[in-house]
Amino acid sequence: MNTQKLYLIVFAVLCVLGVVGAGAWRERVRDQARRDAVLETQRSEISDIQRRIASDGEKAQAQIAELERRRKALSATPERAAEVIRELVPMHTSMQPAEPAAATSPPGSPPDAPSAILTKQQEVDLAQYALACKECSVERQQLQQQVNAEQQIVSRQKIELDAAKKSAKGGSLWQRTKRIVKWGIIFGGAGYVIGRAQR
Repeated sequence: MNTQKLYLIVFAVLCVLGVVGAGAWRERVRDQARRDAVLETQRSEISDIQRRIASDGEKAQAQIAELERRRKALSATPERAAEVIRELVPMHTSMQPAEPAAATSPPGSPPDAPSAILTKQQEVDLAQYALACKECSVERQQLQQQVNAEQQIVSRQKIELDAAKKSAKGGSLWQRTKRIVKWGIIFGGAGYVIGRAQR
């Protein structure tokens, strides 16, 4: 066998391997860039969700603080209790201020008969209770929003994890199969050429 021919074949095989190696490297870099882009997108979306959670939490805390302030202020100004009750408690009948018990209850009625007449202390207690209920409602709504946002974060992180797993495996099943077939053809062809050259 001619040594020049052998050198040419070795040189051609090395060139082909170099081109294939460069293509594989480029493909790997492209896969990593895709993965990094997915991760960056997911991270920015997660940070947006976390900012929204913080913003919603601050708004809810401000509402709760305002309701707490109003509840404490009722002790100092009990005349505002009726206004708070009208605002927060749905009623079918209107409230009336308390009158003396003898004037309002008929002579034969039992003492525990239901009526829509409240004493000032009962109005204050009802208004404070309504404000406490409103606080709980605001807290529950804020916590529900936080849970929903956390679920979005978890789903985003699952996408990140899937992208990292896919990249660590070398791409999708189709990409890996193509890569194996490509290398098989290259090395099989190189072996065939070298075998034919040695005859």
